[in-house]
Amino acid sequence: MEKIRIQKLISQAGISSRRAAEDLILKKRVKINGVIAKIGDKASLEDVILVDEKVISKEEKVYYLLNKPKNVVTTLKDNFNRSIITDFIDEKKYKIFPVGRLDYDTTGIIILTNDGETANKLLHPKYEIPRIYEVIIDKELSLEEIKYLNSQEVFLNSKKSFQEVSKISNYKYKIKLHQGSYHHIKKLFEIVGKKVKDLNRTEYAFFNLENLSIGNYRKLNKHEIDRLLNFVKNK
Repeated sequence: MEKIRIQKLISQAGISSRRAAEDLILKKRVKINGVIAKIGDKASLEDVILVDEKVISKEEKVYYLLNKPKNVVTTLKDNFNRSIITDFIDEKKYKIFPVGRLDYDTTGIIILTNDGETANKLLHPKYEIPRIYEVIIDKELSLEEIKYLNSQEVFLNSKKSFQEVSKISNYKYKIKLHQGSYHHIKKLFEIVGKKVKDLNRTEYAFFNLENLSIGNYRKLNKHEIDRLLNFVKNK
């Protein structure tokens, strides 16, 4: 776990403001693993941190699945007063954030958590986390275009893009990716002269939208959390 300045860690744990935490350190009221802390010292919650001889407890790690609606930004704040992703989570005591992003007009499954380490693994390209989308486009793909999109000759932003595209109906297609970039699917279809009309992410890792209606969320249970942690651990 990454170490950060002790005053920031105390502040994040809700003990005091960062400035007040500095005062606690100067007054020798903070210890790291039994040693009196100094300004500039770094630590993580894997260390034993005492403030006035009381241990700072680790915040419970929580994980939510949300079925994101349209017209919602996947950020923690917005300068244009648009709906943000955390508006849909009723439990406000945790400092959660979205794992990755979905475009403003894209719907579907997204994970929110306060577990930065696991979030980073889920987002890192080397872990190749599978994600599946259903897309509606303005014109039907030809067999040649589908074959091309499924080939190893597709480039986006000067990088190879690997995907699996299959037809659901005339204008509706299923796409499987193992990594994504900004407007990835929209740009993908632009290559073959098609415009995305609707985009919905139906699966992420081993999660899907079963029994999760648009705008609703649920908290992962212990079995699902263990499976998720093992999933990224074994990648």
